Amino acid sequence: MSDIFHEVDEDVRRDKTADLWRRYQTPIFVGAFLIVAATGAYSYFQDTRLKAAEAANARFQAAAALANEGKNAEAAAAFDALAKDSPAGYAALARIRAAEVRPDKAQAIAELNAIGEDKNVDKLMQQVALLRASLLVMEGGDREKLERALGPLMTSDGAFKFSAQEWNGLDALANDDFDEAERVFDQVLADTEAPQSMRQRAAAYRGLLHAKRGPKKAPEATAGGGVNGGVISVTPVIEPEQGGNAPSGSAAPFETRQGN
Repeated sequence: MSDIFHEVDEDVRRDKTADLWRRYQTPIFVGAFLIVAATGAYSYFQDTRLKAAEAANARFQAAAALANEGKNAEAAAAFDALAKDSPAGYAALARIRAAEVRPDKAQAIAELNAIGEDKNVDKLMQQVALLRASLLVMEGGDREKLERALGPLMTSDGAFKFSAQEWNGLDALANDDFDEAERVFDQVLADTEAPQSMRQRAAAYRGLLHAKRGPKKAPEATAGGGVNGGVISVTPVIEPEQGGNAPSGSAAPFETRQGN
């Protein structure tokens, strides 16, 4: 009797399974097809990106070789072309390199600053462009312009904060602005977040600064609050006695005068 019930249960389970398969086989096939298609599309996309990056890298290296050979006009044209139709990262790098090989430095600085303000460019690339613009300004020897160029980089928490501070200190030292240079180097030395190698360089730069400037003069001590430092002059005044001059060796009163 139990065998009959067992066979009935088996038949019921088979019927239910067959019914479920008939009802859901289409969605199952569709889902499996979508998974396979998505996997293939992703693989194709990754392969296309890799090939595009490899092609852009080859073009970038060729343009850089032209720049290294001194063929700046050809290099600029190659970088400009690369910036128009390459992946975003290579496009930003190409724009930076194209600006750097311009014969007109004012135009180069303007282009680099424009990249630094372009919101479509990655933030790191923006800071690279601003740092490269600052280097061109430094080569021009204009101390005031360099401070303005490095200002946003020194006050931010960006990747090149300490590099900007180091450049500012070196330029101040080169222009004999010893107080500003010392302030910057001391700031780097006191910042525990600064890289150890940069702090070591700041210490070496400060040593060069002291050797170039010599010992710093201490402020002169002053007494009183009058003009000319409140210097008090004391002069002897010899008053004659009645009927004659003061005898030799006699004590004479003193007169004190406030320095003018």
